[in-house]
Amino acid sequence: MPTPFNNRARVGGSGFTIFTFGGQPIAFAQQVAETPPTPVGPGPVAIHPLDEPYPVQVITPAASGMGSLTLNLYELYNEKVWDRLAADVQGTAQSPYGGVNSNDINTAGPQGLFNGAVDLVDVFIRQAEYSGALNVVKYIRPPVIGGKAGQPYAEQYHGCVITNIADGENIEVGTMEIIKQVTVAYRFKTRNNKRSKAFEYRDRPLS
Repeated sequence: MPTPFNNRARVGGSGFTIFTFGGQPIAFAQQVAETPPTPVGPGPVAIHPLDEPYPVQVITPAASGMGSLTLNLYELYNEKVWDRLAADVQGTAQSPYGGVNSNDINTAGPQGLFNGAVDLVDVFIRQAEYSGALNVVKYIRPPVIGGKAGQPYAEQYHGCVITNIADGENIEVGTMEIIKQVTVAYRFKTRNNKRSKAFEYRDRPLS
């Protein structure tokens, strides 16, 4: 029996989509917005000889610029939002992307790559000193439909670099949650570890 159309639409939240940073889930994320890479240069170019009434060809570059991810993260007491990036989280079989692995919210806190950084410059320095790969991975876990679980899949964002953190705030009597914004640039994206054909062209032998 084919899957009904009303069960094919992807659901974004509720644990169906999970983002990780440096191999660890991004905890307390309110929103993640992606700006995909755009073509380098001016975009498509028409090849239009003088003796032709219309272009004979439209060429496009086989290259694109960087992309970016904007993370809106809830600020918690006694820690900065960057403290949780790449922090070890404590999960269970029922909740594999559970809470931050800390003994007390007011003492230990998460032990991430940027834990304890004072400001954005400190984050930049720690990032530059890190020898590993800072990759963001988006996991999509389809729900169980008709008693059959969908096959999970992932998109990997490679060469991630934190480029900005909006740490300012405007506090007034009606303020409830405090949300800070982290901008992450990435070099390229793969899908289920499958790379673009561009790498095949780049790595082809010359003879």
